[in-house]
Amino acid sequence: MNGRFAAAIVAFAIATAIVAHAPVLPEFFVQLRDPNLLAASLYSLLLARFGYAFVLSLSAVLTAAAVILAGWRTRMRGAPDWHCGLAALLVSLCLLGSLGVSLAPIGWVCAAGFCLLLDRDDDAAQINAIALIAVWSVLQGGAGIGALIALLTLAGTIADSRRFDATVRRKAVIAACACIFGALQLHALPWHAYGAHALYLDSLLRGADRERVWSNGMGVASIGFGALLVVAGWYGVRRRANTADALVFFSLLVLALVDARNVPYLGIAGAPIVADAVASYYVNERRFPVGTVRQYFVTFAAAATAFIATLTVTEPKISAWPAAAAQPSGLLRALNAAGGSHRVLCTTPSWCDGEAAALLDDRSGIADANAHRVQVDVASATGPWRTELRRFGIDAVIADKDDDVAVLLQSTGWHEAASDDSRVLLRPESVR
Repeated sequence: MNGRFAAAIVAFAIATAIVAHAPVLPEFFVQLRDPNLLAASLYSLLLARFGYAFVLSLSAVLTAAAVILAGWRTRMRGAPDWHCGLAALLVSLCLLGSLGVSLAPIGWVCAAGFCLLLDRDDDAAQINAIALIAVWSVLQGGAGIGALIALLTLAGTIADSRRFDATVRRKAVIAACACIFGALQLHALPWHAYGAHALYLDSLLRGADRERVWSNGMGVASIGFGALLVVAGWYGVRRRANTADALVFFSLLVLALVDARNVPYLGIAGAPIVADAVASYYVNERRFPVGTVRQYFVTFAAAATAFIATLTVTEPKISAWPAAAAQPSGLLRALNAAGGSHRVLCTTPSWCDGEAAALLDDRSGIADANAHRVQVDVASATGPWRTELRRFGIDAVIADKDDDVAVLLQSTGWHEAASDDSRVLLRPESVR
């Protein structure tokens, strides 16, 4: 088999795996209601107009595009075709733990394209890199990753050149613009957790439901990641003399060890570096790809269109939203009918999902760390939960009738304002 096609074969194998095994992730539907991401509205429109199969296949193709771009980046560095396949394989291993229907593939393909543009040194690449980071910031979260990569690339370029030349100036402009667009995702601070979300460090937030790399045992993705660490260790000892590559790779490695959501970005940015480093010790003369980018793009677009069309036609799945767990809309209506502004806490957050008055707004997959703590304390009636209710101005609680907190509140000055079959809306006696 010609190694030239290895990266493409790996990429579409991953796309097929997504289609064959990806479930409808509840977080995907949560992301579709995120008011901070333009992609949420676009995906909702696609889901309504073309169905789940189309969205599934589109997510698969975007993932494949990220893998192919990583392989292409390896080839643009002059590494042989087989090393492109190695890069694609390493990226795929890092993506395995995150495969599924979500908005993440948008960030993956943006990251792969951004890294590819950072390797180039011309005005067109500079303009395209700035445009891409802007698109990334409005479509999907995580553009802070791009800003970090740009800053590290700038630092490495300065360290290697030791002068402020045209190359450094281009990298500086890209880094400055990347920081600006990355900072736009911090707009909700300090009321929201976007500070941690910008670099996907949500696992550090107290109460945040995010995974660490080794939290769930040794699966296929963990084994693949461990293999990448072995190669990276060897790369660290005998790497090519490129400071920017070293800074980017090992910084993302640290982020990945802290929070598993960074593992795909480590693979996308780091796999071409590792594959190129391996190639540098076995290849005397570097040969660069033959053909134009437009030719390769047209070929991929044709394959992607056929892939999406085939899936959409042969597996027409309608859009289906997960059934709400008996959302007490009647209780919320009773609260709103009382007039005035309220701060409500639901012992099950999905009951209050989307309500402006809710303490815990988790529509984008994360929420304020303090809100998480109060949510857990009140729902389990542990810690200083009564003090926290007063401190956060909560004047309404929706809970199951048999919950401990419901019984304790009614015995300490709260009354039942409304109820349905199994749930109750509780208000302080002072607001009767």
